[in-house]
Amino acid sequence: MVIKFGNPDLLKIVSQTLLNNGVAILPSDTLYGFSCIQGIGEKRIEEIKGRGAGKHFLKLALKEQLHQLTPELPDNKLLSYWPGPLTLILKGINNPTEGIRVPDNQFIQNLLNTLGQPVISTSVNYSGQSPMTSIVEIIKEFEDKVDLIVDAGVLPPSLPSTIIDLSHGTPSLVRQGQLKVKL
Repeated sequence: MVIKFGNPDLLKIVSQTLLNNGVAILPSDTLYGFSCIQGIGEKRIEEIKGRGAGKHFLKLALKEQLHQLTPELPDNKLLSYWPGPLTLILKGINNPTEGIRVPDNQFIQNLLNTLGQPVISTSVNYSGQSPMTSIVEIIKEFEDKVDLIVDAGVLPPSLPSTIIDLSHGTPSLVRQGQLKVKL
């Protein structure tokens, strides 16, 4: 199902889809992303993307939800870039590490607040390929593979989030993305 971003029931439809173990394609502050709640949806996204099992997905969270993912936040100036296009790899609670991002997107923030938990997200593409940016192409390629696509039209040109690993104490740049940060 494809739903337009301006639909008045959008938040309700997306949250119900995710709470029912569905997979949705959602716009964010960087790119369109496959999204689900941890669990069954992860396996589906792995299959859709052709991605090997065992590679953890990024978690989108509100600052108030970070305690659900990591035992402690480091005292680091990088946290001041949240909300924004920065993914930090931190020590995890359920996994040795977690890739976590606090998105600067009001709809995603409202969704996270409604759900009361983080959401898994990964760029819309097949493993090893560039992220897809055309909603027309995304719908054509994935409409029959996911439960819901939110059509927000053409997103402004953007790189994916910058990824920095803080799990070992010393910051390490994993991927240079939209946010330019000097370590």
